[in-house]
This record gives sequence, structure tokens and C-alpha cells, in this order.
Amino acid sequence: MSAILDNLDVFGSALLTTILLTVLAGVVALVAGTALAAFAISPVPALRVVSVVYVNFMRNIPAAAHLFFTVFILPLLGVRLSFFQLALIGIAVYFAAYYSDAVTSGINAIGAGQLEAARAMGLRKRKVLRLVVLPQAVRNSVPPLINTTIALIKVTAIAGVFGVTELFGAMLQLINTNDTATIALMLFTAVLYGLITIPAGLVAARVERKVVFAN
Repeated sequence: MSAILDNLDVFGSALLTTILLTVLAGVVALVAGTALAAFAISPVPALRVVSVVYVNFMRNIPAAAHLFFTVFILPLLGVRLSFFQLALIGIAVYFAAYYSDAVTSGINAIGAGQLEAARAMGLRKRKVLRLVVLPQAVRNSVPPLINTTIALIKVTAIAGVFGVTELFGAMLQLINTNDTATIALMLFTAVLYGLITIPAGLVAARVERKVVFAN
């Protein structure tokens, strides 16, 4: 227990790093994923191909392998960034594919009648996308987006293996100096992850119920 109490500041800093990494990577991935979802329904064939190839390629690469490439190979190619920045880029690039799937599922949930009505009113395709499709798609996508974000939080643990002092990384460092408290440190780390993921899961369930009721 003393290994935990004596290192609460370390865990606090690591928790903030995990939250910061999650928020920044999540925002970047959401923006990129939304763009990819828009590409997927674009009338331009080349954009549809880009979306399909990107999403399928990323979804078939293990997250650990992708982060390994980002953190260790990119610096060899001349990219000079901190481990945190590299991990942020790697996670965002990886999860853009999953956010794209979530937004695309929201787009597919929109009734075809609404799109036909918008076109009948004379709206151009870009306005249909901006005024009709995306607002509803975002609302319909909120539950899967939150679930994807929970998965993103879990993947941030891989960044700890590559030198980022987030929760998992901090746990590994403390275990090295407190090997007799390994189980306690692991359990406490799991509790801290739960403090992030459990409330997010509850929010996802509540939002999903509201979306279903609204529809």
C-alpha cells in the first residue's frame, strides 16, 4: 500500500497525461475520421477509394505494430518529435479509421427520404452533406463514437511501453522499483483506468437510449 501512497503524485501526473493524450488524439482522429466518412459518400470516385483503402488498411494493422512504426521508425526518417507527440500522431492516425466507421454508421442511419427531400428543394450535394447529412450523422454516431473513444483510452496503454509516462507507463516504472507491490500497483492502475472508462460507458449508454427514443 505504501508503494501507492508514496507515488500518488506520479499516478496523478500519469492520469493527466492519459487524459490529455486521449483528448488530443481523439479530437484529431474525429476530425480525420469525419473527413474520411465524407469521402466515403463523395460522388468523386478517387475520394471514395482513398477512404476505403485507408480504413481497411488501418483496421487490419495491430495497434502495437502501428505505434511501433510511428514512435521508432519515423525518427529514423528524420521526424524529430517527443515520444508523447509521436504517440499522439500514431493513435490519431490509427483511430481515424474507427471514427470514420462510427460516423459512416450514423450516415447510413439517415432515412433516404430526407436526402431525396433535400435534393428536391434544390440543395446542392455539398449543402446536403453539410446541412442535412453531417448534423444527423453526428447525433446518430455519438454512442459508437464514445465506445471508440473508450477503446482509444485502452490503446494509450501501449504508449507507455514506448516511453510515454501515462498510466501504464508509470505503473511499469513503479513496478521496477517496487517489485514486492506489483499486484497492488496493477490493481490501482486498473482502478484509475476504470475512473475514465466506466463513466464514459455510462454516458454512451444514456446517449444511445436518448437517440433511440428520439428516432
